[in-house]
Amino acid sequence: MAEIIHLRTILQARRRQREQEYLHRSVEVIEQSLQCQVEEFAHAPAAEWPVRASKIRKLGELLEYATSLL
Repeated sequence: MAEIIHLRTILQARRRQREQEYLHRSVEVIEQSLQCQVEEFAHAPAAEWPVRASKIRKLGELLEYATSLL
């Protein structure tokens, strides 16, 4: 006997798959941005440290949130 697969189920699965792919790409971009900020922080003048540290903290929090969704 054939199994009936509802179109809604197929569309939801495809949407979840696309969302996961987008999320993985987003995590990669955030990681790259965080790495770049850390490298720039190492070479920045002391006057820029607070601003750069804030960016690093925010990117870290964003990365933590994004990875929790995976």
